[in-house]
Parts: sequence; C-alpha cells; structure tokens
Amino acid sequence: MPSDVEVRLVERPGADLRTLRAAVHAVAGEHLGVLGRLCPHCAATTHGRPRAPGVHVSLAYAPGLAVLASSPTTPLGVDVERSDVAPPPPFTPSSWTAVEAVLKLTGEGLRRDPATVRPHDEARLLPLDLPPGFTGWLALPQR
Repeated sequence: MPSDVEVRLVERPGADLRTLRAAVHAVAGEHLGVLGRLCPHCAATTHGRPRAPGVHVSLAYAPGLAVLASSPTTPLGVDVERSDVAPPPPFTPSSWTAVEAVLKLTGEGLRRDPATVRPHDEARLLPLDLPPGFTGWLALPQR
C-alpha cells in the first residue's frame, strides 16, 4: 500500500445501508472533514464521487462493511462485496469489485459498460485486507 493512501474499514455486522453510511461519515468526519458528493457530469451534489477538502476519497459498501479510502495526492477507487454475492455474468465477486474500483478511479462509474473494462490493464490494483467473507480491490493510477 502506498504510504499516502489510507484505507479504513467500518464493520457493522447486520447493519443496513443507512446505518453503514452514517458510520462511515462519522469516521470520515474524524479524519477527513465533512464528506460531500459531486457528479463530474452534471455537477449535482446528491450523487456522484465522494469529496472531502484537499483529499481524494472513494467509498464502498457491502452488507455489514464499509470501506473508506483516501489520499492527499493520489486519485483512487475502492470497491467491496460479500464473497457469496452473485454479480452480473460473466463476473466473479473478485473480478466485479476490480471493475467497479477501476470505474470509481476513472470517474466513469456505470456510465461505462463494465464488460469493456480490463482492470489489470487500466489501473494498479491492490487487494484489500478484509474480514473473511468479503472481497475487494483498491485501484490506483498506473505508474
């Protein structure tokens, strides 16, 4: 993991998405300041990429777990899923989280067809150290 990248896990077994979001925003508030959102396509603040003052931020949620990745200098994308989730074919949980992490890094999100993403060709991917039952990746720009 690069020294300027921080990955924080917020574990809340059994928590719903609203509870997880509140918990990750509390953690972010302690370390990064207030999180907001900004859509790079329409400039809306109700959806889009997470933002915090002076730092690159990426968030991911899976049942019972949230991941907050940040860096003051490096754009990044992060994604996490339960290992037993059924992603869209032909993806596995691991390959799906790699694709989503890359799409978060590039800012394209699901505006881009996930089938066109070649994660290991488009980003430097690092596996996340997650609790058992989860899979996820951190995507960083190619060196």
